Amino acid sequence: MSTFREAQRQAHPTKTNTLLLGVMCVLILILCMQVWLLTVALNESLDGHNAVKWPAFWSSLALFGAGAALLRYLPSPLRLPAREIEREAFPHAALAWRTLGISVVSLALAFAVWFMWSAIPIRLKDAGFNLSRQQLFWLTATPVLLGSFLRIPYGLIVSTFGSRRSYTFVTLLLLLPCIATGFAVKNPATPYWVLLACAALTGIAGANFATSMGVINLWFPKQSQGTALGINGLGNFGVTIAQFTIPLVIGFSLLGVSADSTGIPARSIHVENAAFLWIPFILLCAAAIWFGTKDHATQPKTLASQLVAGKRLHTWVLSLLYFLTFGCFVAMGASLPLIIKEVFASAPGGAPKPLLYAPWAAAIATLARPLGGWLADKFGAGLITSISVGTMALGGFSLSGFLQPDQFAGFFTVILIICAASGLGNGSVFKIIPHVLPKEAGAAIGIVSCLGALGGFVPPLLLGWTMDHLGGPAWAYTGMALFALLCLAVNIWFYHRRNSPTNC
Repeated sequence: MSTFREAQRQAHPTKTNTLLLGVMCVLILILCMQVWLLTVALNESLDGHNAVKWPAFWSSLALFGAGAALLRYLPSPLRLPAREIEREAFPHAALAWRTLGISVVSLALAFAVWFMWSAIPIRLKDAGFNLSRQQLFWLTATPVLLGSFLRIPYGLIVSTFGSRRSYTFVTLLLLLPCIATGFAVKNPATPYWVLLACAALTGIAGANFATSMGVINLWFPKQSQGTALGINGLGNFGVTIAQFTIPLVIGFSLLGVSADSTGIPARSIHVENAAFLWIPFILLCAAAIWFGTKDHATQPKTLASQLVAGKRLHTWVLSLLYFLTFGCFVAMGASLPLIIKEVFASAPGGAPKPLLYAPWAAAIATLARPLGGWLADKFGAGLITSISVGTMALGGFSLSGFLQPDQFAGFFTVILIICAASGLGNGSVFKIIPHVLPKEAGAAIGIVSCLGALGGFVPPLLLGWTMDHLGGPAWAYTGMALFALLCLAVNIWFYHRRNSPTNC
């Protein structure tokens, strides 16, 4: 209880409850006014009337500030303090931190391979491929499929075959999509189905996430798992690395300049570099894992014993939350370059360069992930997840008001806010898993991350469909916001509600 409320209770004990009731009523009124303002702004923007948008935005921001200032007068049970943490022994700290460092680099490489198909489609037409807009969106969305489904077995193998052997093997497998994609995009005559198959094969890189998180979960004690898993999530920087690096390397031949019979260089676009670039780094990371880490000394578990996680209610509740938070990160990283190119092509002063802006969204989400894990360790994962999901809902509704060619600055700012919120949520959701499912954490990580990655498959296709049939992505973003509100209610009920048996 604050000093102000304590002094007031002693001076006027009969008036304290009346004041608190009044504060809560004012907060409810502020919330209702914010929802009304956002609804009005959305309706007006969808009808092409933008005069009310900015007044509504600033009014909503002022109301938000007023509501935040009033929170200090609420009863203390509604304001969670820092949590008491039960300390566990940490005998192999040096090895654990070294494993974490190697894992971050290896996971970044895996994400770079996984997301190379977010940058490749932008330049396929320049390389001579004749593909429709919907075909390009399919190429960006397809890698998510195999990467999603394989996360379940990739999460199980850690406890069955050992952390070092499992992680080394799945890292070496990254060679397959790099070699296949490199040769496929060299020839403009390559059939579309071959390109689609190569994009699907690239999905195995996304499955490495489950193995990586399972390894780190084994090495760190409970009081540090949120922070360690969040730091490991810095591997998501691979998305930014891919989107910054690929445009630089496709302008020259990594194997030397080829020329035709007249001596003129055959072509100036080498899209195959986007795939061949990663091959030496894959070999280096596999060697680092094999020689720099060890298998965790745990009793091997059978696959059947770990599949019990599929029967747990919390596995599916957490999958729903991660479907939103991680799915948003994947969708933004994969589809944002095409969205920028299609929606803001006629922006005043020239169209924004998609591969210049898109990597920053993934970078913000990646940086926010370890912060989300640390905050979850300190203040509770349920609270941080509620803040994350609520911000994503607000951002989703706001995006619909920034889809005119001259509104790119507002659009990109909201995208960055949504990505930061999704990063916080990614870190906090993974803190919840070992808390509510301690015995099946490895298998649960595989299932949750599988469905979370699938959350990145649906939005690019939905965005492409709404742009083709409804003239823009507004309704797709509104759908995301409504889904975020559902996830907010679910998280509050299971993990944020103070009386919940799984409050965390």
